[in-house]
Amino acid sequence: MKAEGQGIFITGTDTGVGKTVVTGLLGDYLLRQGRSVVTQKWVQSGCTGFPEDIESHLLLMEQPTSLVEPLLDWVCPYVFALPASAHLAAEGEHQTIDPLRIQQCYKALTERFATVLVEGMGGALVPYSRNSLLIDIAGQLDLPVLIVVGNKLGAINHTLLTVEALRSRDMTVLGMVFNRIEDVDEEIALDNPKIVEDLTGLPVLGSLPCLRDTGQLRQPFEPIGRVIADLWTGAGSI
Repeated sequence: MKAEGQGIFITGTDTGVGKTVVTGLLGDYLLRQGRSVVTQKWVQSGCTGFPEDIESHLLLMEQPTSLVEPLLDWVCPYVFALPASAHLAAEGEHQTIDPLRIQQCYKALTERFATVLVEGMGGALVPYSRNSLLIDIAGQLDLPVLIVVGNKLGAINHTLLTVEALRSRDMTVLGMVFNRIEDVDEEIALDNPKIVEDLTGLPVLGSLPCLRDTGQLRQPFEPIGRVIADLWTGAGSI
């Protein structure tokens, strides 16, 4: 099943690199441009209540949780208590993640919203079963990919591996957003985006500073959101 080109898949170079923040900030930016937007998380682990990442998106988008509560089964079709990879979290509750259900949930949201922002889980190659990866569902839906890079020592290797994995699947990569998730040597933080852009030929769409209050990232994200929207519109995706 190939869905309409209304979405984007936000993946990361690793877990904890800022996918949730970038997804929420992008949703906020697009909302302020007058677009109809919803975020989606196919699998949320380490959670027993309202999906934490969806809640974080809504906070950054300044939207109430009541907005998505009636659609929660589509917005986050799988929620597991164990804070682990999708396959292991599902096994811990004797469940099987059905890729068709995920595709159907995505399609249902595209029929109600102009734009669906899908936050991935961990890095790009996270399995949802013992022989299948979440990224391949994104590929089947023909979703373009935005890569969030944790701007720290080791970012070069992690990013190059992520790009190779996506290119091997013939996926469209819009570009990369570098997110400074920890204090790091300034020379390293400034060089990482440059060397990665040189080696991959992909655009670095911007860099975010290290701020504990993610709400303060709205202004630094503004030009990044504009570039993403322009690229996306040019590709005929929104």
